[in-house]
Amino acid sequence: MIKRVFLFIFVVNLQAEYLSQTILTSIKSSESSSVVASSSVSSEANSSSKSEHLVDNAKNSSSSQNSSTSVIISKWFEGEEIRETLFKLIERVQTDETILCKSRFRKQVRKLSDLIENYSKNPTPTLRKRIESVANNLEFSYLKVVNSGCFNPAPFLRKDYIPCKSKDFTKKLHSPILDRLYKMLKFYKKLKLKGGWEKIEIKDILYLRPNEEYDEIPLIRKRLAQEGFYKGDDFNSTLFDENLTKSVMEFQKSHGLKPDGVIGPMTLAQMNISVEEKIGKILLNIERARWFLKDDPFFVFVDIPGFFLEVFDENRSVFKSDVIVGRRSRPTPQMRHEISYAVLNPYWRAPKTIIKEDILPQLKAGKFSKIRAKRIIASLDPYGRERVRFEDVDWNNFSADDLPFYFLQLPGPKNFLGFIKFMFPNRFDVYLHDTNSRRLFKYSYRALSSGCVRVKKPIELYHLLINRNRSEKIDYRDIFSRLWKNRTKKVYLKPKVPVYLLYLTTFMDEKGNYYFYPDIYGIDKKMEELVR
Repeated sequence: MIKRVFLFIFVVNLQAEYLSQTILTSIKSSESSSVVASSSVSSEANSSSKSEHLVDNAKNSSSSQNSSTSVIISKWFEGEEIRETLFKLIERVQTDETILCKSRFRKQVRKLSDLIENYSKNPTPTLRKRIESVANNLEFSYLKVVNSGCFNPAPFLRKDYIPCKSKDFTKKLHSPILDRLYKMLKFYKKLKLKGGWEKIEIKDILYLRPNEEYDEIPLIRKRLAQEGFYKGDDFNSTLFDENLTKSVMEFQKSHGLKPDGVIGPMTLAQMNISVEEKIGKILLNIERARWFLKDDPFFVFVDIPGFFLEVFDENRSVFKSDVIVGRRSRPTPQMRHEISYAVLNPYWRAPKTIIKEDILPQLKAGKFSKIRAKRIIASLDPYGRERVRFEDVDWNNFSADDLPFYFLQLPGPKNFLGFIKFMFPNRFDVYLHDTNSRRLFKYSYRALSSGCVRVKKPIELYHLLINRNRSEKIDYRDIFSRLWKNRTKKVYLKPKVPVYLLYLTTFMDEKGNYYFYPDIYGIDKKMEELVR
């Protein structure tokens, strides 16, 4: 049964505010020039996902608050005629190729289409109200999906994420992250319409090497040209020439492989991924992005499997850096958060696992000098104010579970956090930071940390964030002079900076290059299985 609850509201001017505290959900459409009105609001209670969308705005015919005369202006109707906005809504829902659960809307669209057809034959007030109710629910359902995704993240991410709160369902979400994924999807949809590409089979040899001749080379040239990697015009030569070598290296780089120019089993496997599979992967990533994204004009974005950090300002990329992320056994969690402050010359506080597996065994063995060489101290407080000498404690009396000490590494060049860290306090205790192991950035596979994100260019990132809203800019000389003093200093960022830690295995860079990254945590595979 559909219950209709009527509620009177009055307004002072054309930009009326709702006076009732009992309305469950109020959604304004960005396409509506005038919204709701009147003495009644309909609400459906079929399920928790179907909140009523209010779509009329009251126009009071008198300046008196006691006047009971109002003119109803509908979003979907003008007089007795159906507005174009209703047909555009149906078309938008039916043609949106970015939705993973598109079939979910078929029943609603069919129902609305039938009601419109019946109304065209017999335009009764009852049918009109029914159309408005179904249209409101369809629009709300559509906006909910395109803004927050089709599925609950929990079955796919388990506990390795922080849910995004306070999503806006009044308009369609716009983000440069989604815009890039949409463009990528459109490109591969066009390739699908052209028939995709042939599977390449290489017999009797494992590796195809540059400057050699192979019968498979013409087919490989054609395959790489279809995705835009090979730009030559010679498709018949069997020579693995320099031009093809560069194309292969670009392909390898865009698929998270070592760019050596040699076509081996891993490169061949990536070439033989069908266009349909790539489209499916892009849709999975659009879904995951929608779980966390908001309309933030300025934000820091970390792509976990892409091993990079990017800063966006008004849809433009303004900074980029390589990063190191959590290994598979200690993954970097996904979240949207806000960087509230940075710490210059931070202390590093040893986590329980390192205390248990590394520090305490060395203390029990009396290897104090080895621990001191890493500039690690023991303290009764978490800030290093009440220090304890290693020699003054019988460490054999303690286990890792009952230690009353904190183990801190002093600030300096050897500190594991480097010279700076960026804090967005969360239950996982992860953050962005510098590192003293810069040699690790030379590797293409960088899932190597214990969950935190190590940034290759942290000083440049700090310079960008701290100067964002300053009239008097802080230059690099000022920053380094503070760092060389070796004093720990907390610097607050105002306003706070949104930060996204996302797991996107497909992405497009600012130059329009497409990337497919390894599924380092197996989330793509899990989603494919559960969604299927």
